[in-house]
Amino acid sequence: MDSHASAYKKVVFWLLILMMAFAPLFRAGNLPVPLLFLELVSLGILALLLIRPLELSQSKTTHWLMLAGIILLPMLMLISLPAAWWQQLPGRGAFSEIHQAIGGEQDWRTISLAPNRTEVALWALLPPLVVFIATINQTRKNIFILIYVMFSMAVFQSVLSLMQYGGGAGSFLYLSNEFGIRAAAGTYLNKDHLAGFLEMVFPVALALLAATVGQHRFDSGSGSSWRKRLDFLSTVKGHQASIYALIGILVILCLVFTRSRAGIALTMLGLFLSLLVFARRLGGSNIYGAYGTVIAVIIVLTLEIGLAPILDRFSQDPMADSRWSIYQTSLQGVVEHFPVGAGPGAYPEIYPHYQPPGIDAFVNHAHNDYLEWVFDGGVLALILILTGLAMYGLGWRQLWIRGRWRTFRYLQAGAGIGVFLLILHTFVDFNLHKPANAIYFAFLLAVFLKENTEEMELKEKSRKKIRTKRMEAPQTSVPAIRQPRKEVSLDDW
Repeated sequence: MDSHASAYKKVVFWLLILMMAFAPLFRAGNLPVPLLFLELVSLGILALLLIRPLELSQSKTTHWLMLAGIILLPMLMLISLPAAWWQQLPGRGAFSEIHQAIGGEQDWRTISLAPNRTEVALWALLPPLVVFIATINQTRKNIFILIYVMFSMAVFQSVLSLMQYGGGAGSFLYLSNEFGIRAAAGTYLNKDHLAGFLEMVFPVALALLAATVGQHRFDSGSGSSWRKRLDFLSTVKGHQASIYALIGILVILCLVFTRSRAGIALTMLGLFLSLLVFARRLGGSNIYGAYGTVIAVIIVLTLEIGLAPILDRFSQDPMADSRWSIYQTSLQGVVEHFPVGAGPGAYPEIYPHYQPPGIDAFVNHAHNDYLEWVFDGGVLALILILTGLAMYGLGWRQLWIRGRWRTFRYLQAGAGIGVFLLILHTFVDFNLHKPANAIYFAFLLAVFLKENTEEMELKEKSRKKIRTKRMEAPQTSVPAIRQPRKEVSLDDW
């Protein structure tokens, strides 16, 4: 590898660290200046990626097609059409008089009903898409470092949130959320969006905990098996396992104090899915053997039972009364604008036309990203959503192999569970409209979909070592022992 290529990769890697560390710090990037900074950094990464396109060899054609479709959708909606053609598009007739009152007679109009917001939405897509394509081309070592950056941000948000909750609404650490409810929110504006970030992190911590414990062997050496199990805690692997366990405990504690109903419910689901994926791999000949599976099942069931009453009594949903009304009226807008859509980012400006009188607040999102995307992007958005879900499902097929898993495969499975939890959360919230959560979602999705050849590489190394040993072994020939010829006399006959 030449020095220029090495320096290029280091710059891309450090810019990724900068984006992931910066993204959650200022209202999850949901302010103009922080978002502009993230977009500028992503432009820098994109320029470096385009300078050396050969370094993008790990990106598959399906990845490029999906990214191209996501980018092309808002670009197509910014195309201008003659006013007569524009009025023939679905849902445009009701807004024709409004356009005339605002801009006068126009010969050409963009397909999007809110072109300024569509342009903003186009630029906002850049950070997560660049993070995805840059991450999927990183080495496994670099990805682990980026995971530790994510853990650091999760610990920071959790500690800050618990301090905020302990200090109360009057604490100088506290940032009141959109509804003025006393709840842990960290540097996020909305507690549900903090819960969305933490629920992605939680399965990853469990995955690395399972990998650290499940791969440790104690077949050799003297002493009882239980003593070896206890001695494991004093090893480097034991310290790593303790750190991962503490991160998981801290994250789940913070999730409880966010009082997010969806966050707590999905955390319970994440525990159950992690049990299904990892518990069996704690059995066998590893450090805890069959006890590992039993202990894991007991711990998870205990946590599930403990979280159930919290979900019923402690969590709050300030949108519970109006969310279904928003869904119904948004669906009306989807039908009227289908198959073209109102335009990416146009929802806050167009939805008031459908808003029921019973909701007296400004509704800036549909609290269902899928519904809002189809409202904005029509049939093209629907196709992209279904394609993305299909790619995610096929990712599990590629990831799941029999036999012993290596650490990175554990990490990918944890990332896949975290992505799945946010996919579900998106049905009842707008997490992916927040830059920080979109960036971390893209990062974990890239980790999950990255081609993993770790086991094959280790097998190949093992074969090379065996061949090398055979070649280096001294070639000594043992002369054949000749039996003395028996003399046969005539008397023997």
